[in-house]
Amino acid sequence: MFGVSHSVEVALAAGSVGMFVATVVAIPIILVKVPEDWFVRPPRAHPLPLKILRTVVGLALIALGIAMIVLPGQGVLTILVGLSILDLPIKHRMITRILGNPKVHATIDNIRRKAGKGSLRIPSSSARAAAA
Repeated sequence: MFGVSHSVEVALAAGSVGMFVATVVAIPIILVKVPEDWFVRPPRAHPLPLKILRTVVGLALIALGIAMIVLPGQGVLTILVGLSILDLPIKHRMITRILGNPKVHATIDNIRRKAGKGSLRIPSSSARAAAA
């Protein structure tokens, strides 16, 4: 219809399958390794090169997560991991909003429970207002 070559279609399909497999494996591992208080502890100061690297990796994960909302993969969880890596003030509001969704929090807790880990603590709305 749009004149896309067969090799481009195959590359897009392979990329989609690759993202799906990578997120199915990596996101649960990351969510299990995160300490229970990861989202409520105060942020640490990082040197500028590390801030830049964290921002690039975080934004890439967010972009992949947004793509995975329509493609196969764990889009919302990938966005959450990308946000947690970012060194930007807005991340606390967005993380609080995502973790405040009962289905998302229940999914994360289920993954952690199966690995023998405790529930993630969710930032309160007062902490969200202080971070703004």
